[in-house]
Amino acid sequence: MTAVLTAPRQSAASPNAVALGRSAGSLGHLKAKLSEQGWAGLASGLMRMGGVMLTWGQHQALLNVIDQPRTRAVRLAFPRMQYRYTLPYLSTSLGWHERWSAQISHYAFVNKFFSSDFSRQVLEGSLELWRVQVEDQVMVVRVQGLCPVTRHREGELTLCVELDGAPIYKMSFSIVQLSGLNVPVGRSSHALYVGRVQGVSGAMDAIRQASTLLGDVAPQDLLMAVLSGLAGALNIDTVLGVSDGTCVSRDTIAQSGSSFCYGQFWARYAGQVLEGGHHRMSLPFAEKPLNEIAAKHRKRTQRKRDFKRQVAADCERAFRAMLA
Repeated sequence: MTAVLTAPRQSAASPNAVALGRSAGSLGHLKAKLSEQGWAGLASGLMRMGGVMLTWGQHQALLNVIDQPRTRAVRLAFPRMQYRYTLPYLSTSLGWHERWSAQISHYAFVNKFFSSDFSRQVLEGSLELWRVQVEDQVMVVRVQGLCPVTRHREGELTLCVELDGAPIYKMSFSIVQLSGLNVPVGRSSHALYVGRVQGVSGAMDAIRQASTLLGDVAPQDLLMAVLSGLAGALNIDTVLGVSDGTCVSRDTIAQSGSSFCYGQFWARYAGQVLEGGHHRMSLPFAEKPLNEIAAKHRKRTQRKRDFKRQVAADCERAFRAMLA
């Protein structure tokens, strides 16, 4: 699937500057920056405003895409979401144009291939992809809205694992056009870029419990199986992942004392490190041959692999129902 992006000619008309002044450059927004972040925050806001003005044609193209019927509700819920690309977005290694390309390609893709009801269900958190009940406990995976950790800049969509109604693990990602990130294109022109994989603070006991209920499959590996199913539904064969050094929320992770290592996690899925710190994985995910696994662990390994394949198949089928 390929979403074609066409940017309009840049206009020098003064109404553009007026419109910008009413949004990013509004007096109220600048006052808030000064109050929250001091003079440094105000200076940063002014520089971002200047960057948007200098590339107004691109910014208007993004607005035109977001304001299409199938994604308009997202901007109504998050009025300043069109400025995400002016700050670190998905990965701190991405430059201004790459961030813009990532955001516009996501919404162009959604508008072209998804049903009219998709954005509403995502914003409501009602889009359920997978469910299992073990005795009296229920585990669910939903597609939710934007990742809320760093002002919604780690991905436009979030997969959330819930145990008995409480969120325990999240994975945030966007659908990006590879050519806009200067990443080699595979069979498909797009990839799922994962900007965050993290357990919910204070949910460690529930995470351990969930792993036990899933037959020693960790929630983060469950989410990778779900992501594989989504990619299958979208005919996407590439997953990109952020690195420990380029994660937008690395400061938040450090403060939480989390021991999660992106490099080690992606390596388990045969991730290839690219320039810029991106990790690239091909679908279906590579697996270590069974004959290279200790004989006493082979049956258990095969059982876990079969389970994850079934999860991926179930989620692919569920996600296809949301396509136009």
